[in-house]
Amino acid sequence: MKERRDQKSEQYSIDIDEQGYPVEEELYEPPLQDKPRKKSLLRKILIRLIIVGIVVLLIEAGILLYTGQIWFNEPKKKDFPVRGPVMDSSGGEIYWSKFPGQNIQMCYLRATESANNVDKAFEKNWNASKGSGLPVGALHIFDLRASGKDQAENFLSAVGDMTGRLTPAVEISPGIFARIFAHDVKTVGTDLREFVDTVKQKCGVAPIIKCSSHAYNKYIRGEFDDCMIWYESLFSQPDDNIPWTFWEYTSRYRLESFDNHKKYLHMSVYRYTEKEFEKLIVK
Repeated sequence: MKERRDQKSEQYSIDIDEQGYPVEEELYEPPLQDKPRKKSLLRKILIRLIIVGIVVLLIEAGILLYTGQIWFNEPKKKDFPVRGPVMDSSGGEIYWSKFPGQNIQMCYLRATESANNVDKAFEKNWNASKGSGLPVGALHIFDLRASGKDQAENFLSAVGDMTGRLTPAVEISPGIFARIFAHDVKTVGTDLREFVDTVKQKCGVAPIIKCSSHAYNKYIRGEFDDCMIWYESLFSQPDDNIPWTFWEYTSRYRLESFDNHKKYLHMSVYRYTEKEFEKLIVK
């Protein structure tokens, strides 16, 4: 009988003890898990305040940069004693009796553009500036699709006699649209050379070439060694391998003593001393 019971127990699906009773199974208890810690209210508040503070600082920095109250470059007066703006008709009439007394030592007037455009305020400001005591020069905006000689003749016709004025300047800083429809590099370079040579023959000095980094690398580098370079660099001082004479360091500067005094101006510094600067006046 006992053997039969043992045989049955081997076939029985539930484990039994020696007395024939089912063996009680231990109930499975899952391991205790740590409950996720809740972030403290103070920590949440601090994180949100930090995020809000960063956003506010970024917005304020953007506003200050846009309004020209701060900029990436601020050349020190002791290092660059000569500085001044480029002015055009968008600024309106300049009050030359007061204009020089604003910590500026020079000024360039935008005179002409391409082969037939003349700034509508140029003649008045050009004539009025003679008695200001401030060295003033004339600037031409170069057209990548127009004849260099025609552009030079337009410029020379507008400025007249350059004696006593700053060395003339030509700006080649094309925007995206102008780059798309520009002539090939060789043609543009040839036209710019015609402009330089024509002005040089008339005025006795080669014009200063004002250029963006794009224009310098594409059209100027390795050429035009007879011209001083006026380099635009809004985020840092120009690299040492660029032989610049003038440096445009901001396009968000404000001055008083002209009609549209809320207008932002392009400001530049001269690289060398005031005595050296005097040599730029056309004799």
